[in-house]
Parts: sequence; structure tokens; C-alpha cells
Amino acid sequence: MRLLERALLTIALAAAFPVHADTDISGVTVNQRWPWSEKVDVDFILTGDASDVEITARWDGRTEPYPLASIPSCLPGANRYTWDPSSSEFAGRVLTGFCISVVPAPPDPQRYLVVDLVNGGIDYLAGVPEGGWAADHKSTKMVFRRIPKGTYALGISREELGYIGTGGDPSSYSDRWGKRNVTFTNDFYVAIFKYTEAQHACLTAGGGSSSCIPQKTTYYELRGAPGDVNWPNTGYGVAADSIVGKLRAKAGGLVVDLCEEEQWEVAARAGSTGFFPNGGTMADSHAVLSNLVSEAGAWFPDAGASIPAVGGYAPNAWGLYDVVGSGEEWVLDSVSSTVANGSLPAGNLSDSTNPTGVQNSNGWSAYRIIKGSSGNWASARLYNMVLAARWTRHPHYDSYATRFCIHLSPLGDLTFPSAR
Repeated sequence: MRLLERALLTIALAAAFPVHADTDISGVTVNQRWPWSEKVDVDFILTGDASDVEITARWDGRTEPYPLASIPSCLPGANRYTWDPSSSEFAGRVLTGFCISVVPAPPDPQRYLVVDLVNGGIDYLAGVPEGGWAADHKSTKMVFRRIPKGTYALGISREELGYIGTGGDPSSYSDRWGKRNVTFTNDFYVAIFKYTEAQHACLTAGGGSSSCIPQKTTYYELRGAPGDVNWPNTGYGVAADSIVGKLRAKAGGLVVDLCEEEQWEVAARAGSTGFFPNGGTMADSHAVLSNLVSEAGAWFPDAGASIPAVGGYAPNAWGLYDVVGSGEEWVLDSVSSTVANGSLPAGNLSDSTNPTGVQNSNGWSAYRIIKGSSGNWASARLYNMVLAARWTRHPHYDSYATRFCIHLSPLGDLTFPSAR
């Protein structure tokens, strides 16, 4: 295979690999795009249960398998992975005898991390417990899903915003919600549920609540006194008596914090490049898009409707719930202004690696970013529900939901403990 511009289309290995008794990978085909592209499309069919998949390549000059991708929670049906050699160490090289292998990935024994909010300590789970997540996973425990390192597509285009309806000039939104790629060089964990009232009671009052409705707090209730915890200027330090500080103590000192905003969107998308975690493109009618939102989360056209308990809607492909609807969520990032700037935070929407937010000198008065979408507006609009949406709110006066993240190096410098 010539991995050069204007290279000839090439077909490689096509075979079936057993995953387990009820799951198979078949119909593996490999085609290099033609013309004007080095990109290689790997198509395969997964039947049975959703499974992690690993894709490797061999060629005449390399006898050991070269890892191209690890796809977590690959869904049944036709799948495609596109490898771009121009972004790799093999850019512009001729690779002969090229073939692809698509196989099931070994089970990840640390896919889920569970923090005990009562007694402290952590446990790991390889999968969802039989019967699903129980009430204690939303009250006296907190469950995190491992998010794999890699490069991800985020944002939304001006044309897509124009189609879905911005209620204004889509060009002003595209500058602030724009498409870009983000790369994380380490895995991280993100909570599968929004922070609940029952979990809040465990951390602040020793328990007593059974409500699994999302807890709303201010940014500084979550992290500590203004000025001392001005992330990213002051790093990941938080006040010991803050909610995050107490959660870190229960998690054995792990760097638990809010999500960095790109981490939030990567986890919420779970590989989706559509408007919502379950898809949605300009090829869909607005009625179809509305149905997609209704499947993924709570949104209410009527003012005053109640926010439901977490976990009542279909999760995304990585098992996260309510990333659409049921209220916006605080993330770490700030904007460099002390003015709310309407609903459109500007700043640093470009390709990035291990992003750490906007440095600013405004201290406690710098507006912070919220991600996600509300489920309690008088007139809910589709564009407000897209995963790319981002807004600004005051960190001291405004209260919103959140979901926590466990930061692994290089975003946080820590030693990752084993299960207790």
C-alpha cells in the first residue's frame, strides 16, 4: 500500500474474529481513499453485544503489530475507523504488504472506578453490575467511567448551527462553539451521573438524603474560597473543606475536580460527532432531532417543570447519563472577562493537546463556563441542547449542577492508587 497522496485504492485483510459466544467481528475491509488523500478507511461489522475493539496493522517493514486504534464500547452494526498516516510517524512513506487486523480488546478491569462516599476508599469494576446501577451508586457512592486517551472532534459548524436554529446570527456562535480537535495523552475518569442531592448530603452532612435529583451549587462551593482556587492560574489546589476537597479525601487523594470543558464534551460525545450523544445531523428533520433529545435527556417546553432524578434516560455509548438535559454543569474553565458576555464565552477554541483553560487575572470575578443543557426553560430550543453549547455564569452568585472528573497525568500530577 502506498501511503502517499494520489495513492491507489488498496483492499487488505477481510476476515472474521470471534469476540465471545454471542459477538463476532466480520466483513473487515480496508480501503485507501482516492484521490488526494493518504487516509485509510477500515470497515467492519460487529454483531452481538457492544465490545471494545482493537485495530492493528502489519506491513513488510514491520513484523510486529502496529496499534492504529482502540475503540471503546463499539456498537453492533457497520463501523468505520479512519486512520490518517499523514498525522503519524509514517507520513509520506510507502508501506508494502499492508494488512489490517480487527480484534476484540481484552477486558478492562478498571473501566469503572467507584468511590465510597461514606467510609472512603475506591473499588474498580470491569462492567455494569448485573441488574444495572443501584440506588447507592447515585447516593452513597460515586461511579466514574474511564475515558480513553486519543484525539477527538468537538464543536459544531456555522452551517450546522444555522440548520438547527440559533435564534440569532450563527456566525457569532460558530466563533465560540467552533469545530476543533482535542488530544488527550492520558486517560481520565468522568462521573457517569450528575452530582446528586444524596451524594451532597454524604459529603457535607454525613448522609440523610435519598434524593437523586441533581445538586445545584456555586463554583466556589465546589472548589473553595475565591482567589485561592483560580484555576488554571492556581492549578488543581482546592480548599480542604470544599466539596471537591472532601470528595478527594474520600477517594484516597485522587485528583478529583470538575471536568476541563474539552474533557466534558469528549466524555459526553462518547465518539459521536452528531448534535447529540445519540446522533443527529443536518440530514435529519427537526422532528427526528427532537426525538433524539427526548431519548437522551429531560427537556421541558413548560416553565416550572421538575428536573427528574439522574439516570432515567438512555446513557451514551460510554455509559454516561443526562449529558443532554436536566440542567447545565459547571466545568473548570473561565473566560478572561468579568462581564457575562451574553451566553457566548469566547477564547481558545482551537486544536489543542491536554488543554488547561484560559489564564486570567480577574480572580473570583472571572465568569466560569457551564456545559450541557437546561431542562427547564419556557421555550426549549434544539440549539440549546447540542453538546457543543457553552455558556458563562458567575462563580459566586449562580448555582448549577456538575459532574466530577478524576484527572490523570499530565493534567494532574498524582500517583494512581490501586483498589482497596
